[in-house]
Amino acid sequence: TKRCQLSKLVKHSLGNILDCELENLGDGPGSFDGIVSFLVFLHIPDKKSLLDICSKMLKSGGSIFVEDFYCRSPFSDIEVDSLQNDVFCKDVPTREEYISYTEAAGFRGVKFIEKSNEWKGYVTERLEKFKENKARFIELHGEPTYQSLLHFYSAVAALFVGGNLGGVCLIAKKI
Repeated sequence: TKRCQLSKLVKHSLGNILDCELENLGDGPGSFDGIVSFLVFLHIPDKKSLLDICSKMLKSGGSIFVEDFYCRSPFSDIEVDSLQNDVFCKDVPTREEYISYTEAAGFRGVKFIEKSNEWKGYVTERLEKFKENKARFIELHGEPTYQSLLHFYSAVAALFVGGNLGGVCLIAKKI
């Protein structure tokens, strides 16, 4: 933000949005032009409350841009376990649920842009490149860190290759 000279226009907040005092975020409710999230919403199980809060924080006409996971078809027990324990993702909405929650929160013009195949390609390529660079990575960061990331990258790749986990870019405007 600083490097791009946007510090006066962009505000970053850290914390649990479901538990915070909205008045303490920026200039309070209705003060933001946009909300952007890259693979963060997936860690917040209560998407309905999350989207309601996002709507409250946006000005009328404000936009939301979210890249997230969604459920393309029912997960196996192994996939549910991996999502919960490897990715820390306890609730993954379906396409229909995501759109419904977004509209119920006061957003319109919801664009649900499918990213599953693109992300599947990315996560499988990331895993292969990571394995190819094992020696260099271990030299820099150590074996335990390598094994931890290998486990995570493998789990995410398996979830996308399985076909039940999807990726989405969701864009909408607050009315």
